[in-house]
Amino acid sequence: MSFFGVFWVILGTLLYTNREKFGFLKTSSFVFHSKQEAISNAEKNGKKGIILILTPNSCGECGVSTTFLEELNTLGWTILRLEEEDPDYETILLDDRFSEILPAIQESKPAWGVFNLGEGLLLTKPGLPSKSDLETIP
Repeated sequence: MSFFGVFWVILGTLLYTNREKFGFLKTSSFVFHSKQEAISNAEKNGKKGIILILTPNSCGECGVSTTFLEELNTLGWTILRLEEEDPDYETILLDDRFSEILPAIQESKPAWGVFNLGEGLLLTKPGLPSKSDLETIP
């Protein structure tokens, strides 16, 4: 019995102190991987719009941490993060409106964009969004 108690104390301590390393255990209910789910959530919760973050597999996490996504979520936007495995990834890249960020994606770098709730594209840029970028969007 004491072996299991010690095991749970050690595991709990490791998970508490290294939360970022065990990010796969934490579910992010505010990050969506489907455009339709993101739009539905944004409309239901009265969000400003949708921040789209495209991350190619070859760039790994590309600096997109849970903390970074939580920070963006507090600004009043719905977050749509698409990776190559997601069904909407190729559809987005085939859209002519994203031609400006295709070179970054082909170089295995992240890119982002902003949709309003009517699915109109407001902005696309290579890299990752910052607070100052999002504060300038009406």
